[in-house]
Amino acid sequence: MDLGTGVWAVKFGATWCGPCKVLGKTFSKMEEEFENVNFVSIDVDDIPQMAKEHRIRSLPTVILLRDGREQARLVGAVKAEPLRKAFRDLVKAQAA
Repeated sequence: MDLGTGVWAVKFGATWCGPCKVLGKTFSKMEEEFENVNFVSIDVDDIPQMAKEHRIRSLPTVILLRDGREQARLVGAVKAEPLRKAFRDLVKAQAA
């Protein structure tokens, strides 16, 4: 999976993870709101090499990337507003 070009929001989770399910709903809402961000959800059980590559130690984790470089990392079942702020900051920096 190439996450090298553009702005990406990558959610790492697992089907057995309760907080991942909660964050998944918020993440889906953000996908509708931020059309200029590429969204992807990765199940760490299905693609463990991606979790290793991105040093995922806790679930859920959302990593915001710009042109392949990590810009922000949010760990845990983050509430909507802090997640929205991180997305806004990422998009604002991309536009600059």
